[in-house]
Amino acid sequence: MPNATINAETRKAYDTQKKRRTYPKDYFLLIDENGDRKFPVKNPKTGKYDAGLVRAAITRAAQYGYKEVEQKAQELYKREFSPKKDFGLEIIAKDEKSGKEVFGIVLEPDKKDGEGDSFSKEAIKEGCYKFNKDFLNQTYRHQHFLTKDKVSIIESYVAPADFKLGDKVVKEGTWLMRSKIDDPEIQKDVREGVIKGFSIGGYGE
Repeated sequence: MPNATINAETRKAYDTQKKRRTYPKDYFLLIDENGDRKFPVKNPKTGKYDAGLVRAAITRAAQYGYKEVEQKAQELYKREFSPKKDFGLEIIAKDEKSGKEVFGIVLEPDKKDGEGDSFSKEAIKEGCYKFNKDFLNQTYRHQHFLTKDKVSIIESYVAPADFKLGDKVVKEGTWLMRSKIDDPEIQKDVREGVIKGFSIGGYGE
């Protein structure tokens, strides 16, 4: 709900069309009529599919209306990467009966995610504050943007100190979020445990 990180080295490798043209065509999901290479999905060093790039392709293709690219990226992600990597973190508390509210961890300091990346307290704080200031919206499974009549964020903050909630110890510097859910289908997914946690999203330009 609020996709994987793309490291600075990878972003830099693809930041101009001149650089992109040095890589094979199959590193990209689209080559337009001008020969411009768009939606990179392979690691520029290894040539292997990169989960962060594929998820970024899904998000950007949806954002700019490239429906065929979006579908291709979704199929690629499903084929190459375990669905479990979408939900590396947990919902701490939820409304079990109605599914109308969920509360959980977005990012925990120094804990590795599905791609083996981790984040410092400082990076998490910066990300949370920027998200709250400039975005404050969510997607479903990194694909479908959710309007506020479906899901709204009612809390998004960084834990100022360690605390315990039930059996869960939440570390200082952890980004936490609470969402109010009004969409019946998403409520159902919460009740049935289909939605297991929050996951960050982002892409490089």
